[in-house]
Amino acid sequence: MNKYRQLERQQWQEVMHLVQKCEAKYGSISETPEKDQMFVKIKKLCANNKAAGLSIDKQEKMVEAIEAGHTRTYIAKRFHVTGSTVKKVRIAYDLKPKPVWKYIQFKDGKPIYFIKSKRRDLTAIFKRNFYNKKVTESFLLNNGYKLKVCNTIWQNIPIGTYYVTPDHKKCIQKIDDKYRE
Repeated sequence: MNKYRQLERQQWQEVMHLVQKCEAKYGSISETPEKDQMFVKIKKLCANNKAAGLSIDKQEKMVEAIEAGHTRTYIAKRFHVTGSTVKKVRIAYDLKPKPVWKYIQFKDGKPIYFIKSKRRDLTAIFKRNFYNKKVTESFLLNNGYKLKVCNTIWQNIPIGTYYVTPDHKKCIQKIDDKYRE
């Protein structure tokens, strides 16, 4: 049994436990006030389990795509759902979206850095300000770097290379498939 099915089973067990508590306290779940904390939690857990009325298999495939770093629009088109449905699945499984990197910085033909913004991310890498495009390009050329425009998702970043965090403040080396900020 995979971890998402186990998570779903644990959530349903928690729902059943809370329902039993409400019934013990109020005599029946239908007699429980709407604003009761346990009842609110039951509603939230039941809403999370539905995840927009999708089958568990479809949800698992969408979760795999989210973890791989695909964008919400890509997942929506691939699974024939809306963007808000993808967001509901992401929230239900408590996942964070991963950014898409726009540029790859090469040195000696090998990818070194994956960045989102030329000026802001190169400043984080080289600890130097780049004021215009000409200065940026000449610096890269003089130091043997090449910059290629290529949208890259998380699963396509090779282990051992660096990526710049979404806040453009630090570079982190990818050492495994776990995303760090």
